[in-house]
Amino acid sequence: MRTRIMRHRRMVTVWMTTGSAAFLAAVALTASPSAESRLGQTSGQAAAPVAPRPADVDSFRTTIEPIFMRDRGGTMPGYAACVMCHTWQTSLRFDLETPATDAGWTAEQSRMNFEMITQLVNTGTPENSWLLLKPLEPKAGGLGHTGGTFWQSRDDPEYQTVLKWIRSLPADRYVQAPAPRVDFEFFRSCVQPVFANPREGQIKCSNCHGGGLIGFAPVPRDGRTTWNEKEAQEAFRVISRLIVAGNPVQSRFLLKPLHPDGGGSYAHNGPRRWQNRNDTEWQMLAAWVRGEKKGTSCS
Repeated sequence: MRTRIMRHRRMVTVWMTTGSAAFLAAVALTASPSAESRLGQTSGQAAAPVAPRPADVDSFRTTIEPIFMRDRGGTMPGYAACVMCHTWQTSLRFDLETPATDAGWTAEQSRMNFEMITQLVNTGTPENSWLLLKPLEPKAGGLGHTGGTFWQSRDDPEYQTVLKWIRSLPADRYVQAPAPRVDFEFFRSCVQPVFANPREGQIKCSNCHGGGLIGFAPVPRDGRTTWNEKEAQEAFRVISRLIVAGNPVQSRFLLKPLHPDGGGSYAHNGPRRWQNRNDTEWQMLAAWVRGEKKGTSCS
């Protein structure tokens, strides 16, 4: 497994070296997330969390880490092992250490993995843990996952294994702070118009994001130029899966169209709408994600 991960790294490094030095810099950015982008530090958790219990780390090593290493049959979305993407292709929330050997992680690496993963669980309400909701089929209550759906229902044995492990953790230790409320009225008045107004030389967001799991920018129907209540509510529901309330730098909605040199995601099939985070539009949307923008007044 580690050999496959390193092979993927070498292939992408060669591609980026021959294609663009800028992309090499982008991977360096995503591989080493800043302290600002750590979920625990932006959701209100203490900066210096209590050291985990050795027994909890041991159970994590034997119960959860093997799930991350499990080969699911290939490298296409929905099939690749978790470590194929969550060691180097992403710095969002779930950023595992590269396994030291094909057998897995060292004890110290597992401790670091444990500290990362416990930012994705909620021992107060285990069923609401992102670790459970991201790989779960959306029709069963999941949040949608770029890497594919691994569990079709909550009855899946693997889902139940992870749920049981979360419940075994101290109930009051890994409880995420409440996320701020992201305002629907501001979304409808100020965020949705962004989708219909492309930057010069670019295409509308609606051209690609008009439907499906990433359909946060459907085209208004019946020849209208604005969205009705039902359409706006549906778009708001979809985009809520692409943001992390309170944390703009962890929100795919703000990272995908952001240029890698400016701290954005290195992979986006569409154009780069913003060159850096200083863009006034990006700043407006970031303030909305932080829960600071409300009502119908746009800036």
